Amino acid sequence: MHRFCVWLGCLFVCCTTTAADPFDRSQRQAAENARPQTTSQPTKCMFNESLLAAESTFEQLKLVGVVLYKKEPEALFLNNAQKLVIAKLGERLGAEGHLLRQIRKDGLSLAYSKPGQCEQTENVEMKF
Repeated sequence: MHRFCVWLGCLFVCCTTTAADPFDRSQRQAAENARPQTTSQPTKCMFNESLLAAESTFEQLKLVGVVLYKKEPEALFLNNAQKLVIAKLGERLGAEGHLLRQIRKDGLSLAYSKPGQCEQTENVEMKF
């Protein structure tokens, strides 16, 4: 009987106590001294060329091959969702807008501009 009373008392204590769950979003409180964060985003460059795989960053694209189709070279990329992206010369890739300048059988030559510096471009070489 004594064990039953102790067990019943423990059960009562466990059921009636309420603790703040740190993972429950409805119980979270905003900090009183929270201040809005201001982030300045660099201006995006506007391009005349078509933009492929705009939902992915260039680092997420994987070069899987190069094909010569109707005497026009094409580069084949895979994004994170395993979707095939076929790029031709003069097209731009990724959210950053890397310009495809040259396609060779052993790699690619791309040009990109840093955010806010649309006129200045840097070259990138990709090889198999």
